[in-house]
Amino acid sequence: MGGGHKNACAGQAAGCKYQGLLCGPGNKEVNAMKIMVINPNSSKTMTSHLNHVLNAIKNADTQLTVVCPEEAPPAIESAYDEAVCIPYVLKLVEQAAADGYDAAILACFSDPGLEPAREVTDMLVMGIEETSMHVAAMLGAKFTILTLNKERVPHKAKEARRFMLENSLASVRPLGMSVAETDADPERTRAKIREVARLAKEEDGAEVVLLGCAGMAGYAEGITEELGLAVIDPSSVTLKVTEAMVASGLKQAKCGFYSTPPSRKRVNPKGCC
Repeated sequence: MGGGHKNACAGQAAGCKYQGLLCGPGNKEVNAMKIMVINPNSSKTMTSHLNHVLNAIKNADTQLTVVCPEEAPPAIESAYDEAVCIPYVLKLVEQAAADGYDAAILACFSDPGLEPAREVTDMLVMGIEETSMHVAAMLGAKFTILTLNKERVPHKAKEARRFMLENSLASVRPLGMSVAETDADPERTRAKIREVARLAKEEDGAEVVLLGCAGMAGYAEGITEELGLAVIDPSSVTLKVTEAMVASGLKQAKCGFYSTPPSRKRVNPKGCC
């Protein structure tokens, strides 16, 4: 499933090292890759914000669609919220694959539904949490996750262990804000991120800071220069990693962990999947 991107190498001139591999000799047809970004909550404000931030950094020939399920919770702030939104996320992933998308990105810093989404489609599926944590571990000895509320702190630490990155985790620090508050007050959000990032550097020894909510997309600017930290906007970084993977022809293996489950009668929420 998926496959809007074919031979999308710009180097079709003589001497391109990918001639005959990605470009194909003499091939002049270059189709744009198609990527769907799924905001798993139902906030249209956050979805619009993600659309603005990601369209500003995408490759010129990438067709980007940013969507959210109307039936999902307005914010993903608990394990319960994650569980409720997953069926709607899976529906969008399956629709993206059926519509010929090359990849889907789950734009929530808990990656709700990532593993089942990879099971139900042959299309590349990426999560901003998994991707950005691994990138963070490459950019410094220790990273800190900035999460929204204190209740999410143990969840984020547990997820770092799940990705086998606990030795790289300096800390998880809450901003003390809700998703709705980050939507409503960008200046307060930006100031709070700077304040907590500084504490992570000075008190926890963090060298890298992860903005642990898709609602913080676009807020990394200026903090690196001010504090000397590597600051990762997970949604933006995951988009660029996804573009590189699609261009390289990479996606999840389907022979083991992400094998498609056998067809069976499934119990689904009304109007979902």
